Amino acid sequence: MTITLDSRKDFTLANYARVAAGEGVAFSDGARQRMSDERARFIALLDSDRSQFIYGTTSGGGPDAKNAIPADEQRKRSAWKPESATGAGFGGEPLPESVVRGIVFARLANYVEGHAKSRPVMAERVAALLDEPMAEVPSGGQVGPGEVLPLAFVTARLWGDDLEEGEPMALINGSPVSAALAADTALLATPRLALAEEVFALSVEAFNAPLDAYDPALDDLWGDPFEGRALVSLRRLLTGVSTEGRRPYQAPVGWRILPRVLGQAWRAVDGVTRAAEVSLASVTDNPVLVPADHDHPHGRALSNGGYHNAMATPALDTLSQSWADLASLADRQTTKMHAGPTSLLPAMLKPAGSPGFGTAILAMAAIGFVEDARHAAQRTLLPGSEGGGFGQNDVASPTMQAWRKERQAAAALEATLACLAIAASQALAVTGRTAPPALDSLVSLVRRHFPPVAAATEGRRFGPEAAALTAAFRDRIAGPAGTSAES
Repeated sequence: MTITLDSRKDFTLANYARVAAGEGVAFSDGARQRMSDERARFIALLDSDRSQFIYGTTSGGGPDAKNAIPADEQRKRSAWKPESATGAGFGGEPLPESVVRGIVFARLANYVEGHAKSRPVMAERVAALLDEPMAEVPSGGQVGPGEVLPLAFVTARLWGDDLEEGEPMALINGSPVSAALAADTALLATPRLALAEEVFALSVEAFNAPLDAYDPALDDLWGDPFEGRALVSLRRLLTGVSTEGRRPYQAPVGWRILPRVLGQAWRAVDGVTRAAEVSLASVTDNPVLVPADHDHPHGRALSNGGYHNAMATPALDTLSQSWADLASLADRQTTKMHAGPTSLLPAMLKPAGSPGFGTAILAMAAIGFVEDARHAAQRTLLPGSEGGGFGQNDVASPTMQAWRKERQAAAALEATLACLAIAASQALAVTGRTAPPALDSLVSLVRRHFPPVAAATEGRRFGPEAAALTAAFRDRIAGPAGTSAES
């Protein structure tokens, strides 16, 4: 199917997901007419005084902004391809194809209402990139002023000798990369957190924890919508569990604070989702064409900082922190589940008469993943170095770094969730109990990849089985279409 773009209102997270999964886009007749009208106004503005400062059109770009381009050379200079248009970042895993598609989609928000100063044919060329194999964009080294470095890889094939005034900057200026990275993260964050809630609910039942910590009375007492959401979800997942014969005293802190830590995670997911929704529909061009008004009949071309997305990085960092906190809880619960004097369960969750460590060995493995998550959750600040700042280019955008760290923290969380799910499954097996109905499918998934440990385990390798379960968790998070390389 093809998505019709008529205005910036069409740049939604839902449409981003469709494009990331492979759909194309086309402009409405109204959008093409608006682009044509605004292009004509821009040329009229330019012709009214070709000595006025319009960044990248009557002047050079970057460090050459102070250098005026003579009027008779402005058209010719627009068709010149600078070295920066070829891309300079390198190293790291390439961006997932779905994210590169998302960058193209977000780039079009500048065009659809004419703010890019470009002819409709240029907007259509950008849109047509979605019908071709995506450019390979390295994720390493992509920290510069704005997003010229990664955008150069995305738009490299669009540079030609028919570019006209104002059109080159519309290709490589702005912040559509940040918008796409936030959107990619938001699409995966909700199913990842939903999976985490299921695993933690299974842990509550496996530990036979008292249910007071999830009582409906707390919804109003705490008064927070995100913590309330977590409380409601945990109660739904635990529907049908026995209220008799449970642990006679309170569970350790790691079980009692679950709704509050999950609530903070839902707040973080909401934050990155809002950042994505706003960023996708934002006009971030520099210079940006502002439509005509009474005082400015030809409109205005404003130099501005739209190429620096200041909301995506802290939103990604906050989410990484939540992933690290949840990984820590999963690690604590995995360890406590195996400690008989604390859990009141069979020591190390071993079947009667079984030698060895049972599944307790996985509690050791979880430590490494937790530390990975904790390291990835460090805050991402504005870079301390100008990094070849060339005069005016003195602050770089760190969104790519924040996104890479969120992916690391998310992967570590998935691994620790696998360890906890295995422990919970084993606890139910050695005590002859079953999971509540809402968690039957989760237990089936866990046991498909990691069957309960029986008395004889000689020669069994737990690592590959736990890895297979982690991969299955990632497949479930990505969904049928697989909107990210994490699938």
